Amino acid sequence: MMAELYIHAGLNLSSIKIQLVEIFSAPDQVRLENINEVVFAEPINFKSDKERKILVQLQAAYDEFRVKKPVKSNTLSFSLPLELFYITQLPYDNTLLHRDIVEEFKWEFSVLYPFIKSDDLILQYLEVEKNMVFTKNTAIVYAIERKYLQILQKFCEQNNFKLGYIDNAHLSSERALALSDSFINQGLRLSVFVSKNYLSNILTLDGKPISQKVHRLTSYNDIRQIIEHELSPSKSKNIIKGLVQAAYITGENVPESLIQSLSRKIGVSFILFNPFDKLIASEKIMESPLYSQRFNSFSPAAGIAYRIA
Repeated sequence: MMAELYIHAGLNLSSIKIQLVEIFSAPDQVRLENINEVVFAEPINFKSDKERKILVQLQAAYDEFRVKKPVKSNTLSFSLPLELFYITQLPYDNTLLHRDIVEEFKWEFSVLYPFIKSDDLILQYLEVEKNMVFTKNTAIVYAIERKYLQILQKFCEQNNFKLGYIDNAHLSSERALALSDSFINQGLRLSVFVSKNYLSNILTLDGKPISQKVHRLTSYNDIRQIIEHELSPSKSKNIIKGLVQAAYITGENVPESLIQSLSRKIGVSFILFNPFDKLIASEKIMESPLYSQRFNSFSPAAGIAYRIA
């Protein structure tokens, strides 16, 4: 999994809580060092709360972590809520230089999201070569407002940490899935991430993401319809349910009844994966309900902790 001696902490941040996973990696083992969560005294409104207020909330939560078990890592990486990201899939010309591609995507974002200045966004993209599902070269483009990264940078500096990686919660979960015993790497795979207000679907082909779509969620009753739409063919997408080799589900609150209902009604068997099933853990950690009962909700924190490249 990870060849070098390494210790890394991952934090999954939502509006209501923050979760911590810290791992230690050596050539012969990967060990779960720390798992914890703190619920905020007051929910964070990322869109309207002032920077100072968010930092105070983060600091109070970190102080609770420190009292329970100090973080050993020098680096913190963060998984952030889906609602903080702008995600779209755009045509991709691989003959262009990187800077020209970024400028093209910035222009596209200015058209799609005219209410935000493109210069206030930080963009990254994943190249998607034409394949059995998409017949043209595209890119999954991710953008986040610079201010959120600045807040995390300040938090790390005031606690003497280096800021590591930042991802959206579902992409972080994907990294955790890749190190799970239930992971199937070959063929077309569906991954679903459920949060309180959003549903994200990621399609991967032979282990590489080829699509991510995020939908506003008004009710859990909408989940089946959204997933079935994602698994239906369209002008730009050549897909049918029968092509899916494996389907996984994770998120903040995924009851067994939801998994059984989706599997039965959609006709695809969903797997609730454990991000820790390949890690060594102490007896004390294994006795924690966070580890034994709520492991799946820690997938984003685990995945960003596993990220070293």
